[in-house]
Amino acid sequence: MSEVEPLFDVADPADVDTAARLLTDRYAIGADLAVWRQHGVMLPPEEVVRAVLADPSPPRDALVAALALTPRGREAWDAYEQLLMRLAREDGAPWEVLGRALRTSKQGAQQRYERRQRAVDQLVIHQAVLERPRPTEVARAWLDEHAGELRGVSILVLRHHAELRGLGMAVAAAVHRFSGVHYMLGDADVLAAARQVVDAIGDVERERADLPTWDQVRMSGGCRAAVDRLADLVATAPR
Repeated sequence: MSEVEPLFDVADPADVDTAARLLTDRYAIGADLAVWRQHGVMLPPEEVVRAVLADPSPPRDALVAALALTPRGREAWDAYEQLLMRLAREDGAPWEVLGRALRTSKQGAQQRYERRQRAVDQLVIHQAVLERPRPTEVARAWLDEHAGELRGVSILVLRHHAELRGLGMAVAAAVHRFSGVHYMLGDADVLAAARQVVDAIGDVERERADLPTWDQVRMSGGCRAAVDRLADLVATAPR
């Protein structure tokens, strides 16, 4: 990427892509900065907003750019809420319980879910799905059985996204892609992205296996458990 900072017009802050590029270029550090400069992978909206708020003296353009990104953050949380509701319903949770969790009524939770699901269905209809390879019948059968578990384990892994991105550029890029695919695309895409994350982590672990202990891949207990669970699940899926 160019080392010239992207220009963001404070007087016309509707260009959220430029806002994201500006804040990533200004606040990304370590592996995130390397991935941004080499591959153009931007930080998620919630991370750059937190970075701006943590800045003891943020410039005006950073404040306005962060504000321009907040709708994207809401869209992501809406997608997470929709997915969690679907998984909870598949697990047998009644609408009344979901309503209490969302501080609304049973009917309010159901209407909220159905309204968003109609929007998601419309989006899927208009996606260029034919450009992506379709899963085989065997893979489709696996997804029919394991999609809910795959989505649930994906959420556990993505809770540790910041830690995982610290493992290197390849892992950081795979995790960033996984995060976007997880709430924007279908189950087959999630499986493919999950496999890329598992493979990227495995590659790093093999590369560092002969190094001194302190230079090998180290993860927190929760992160390791989530990654291992994802790897075990992905290993059962047909290619």
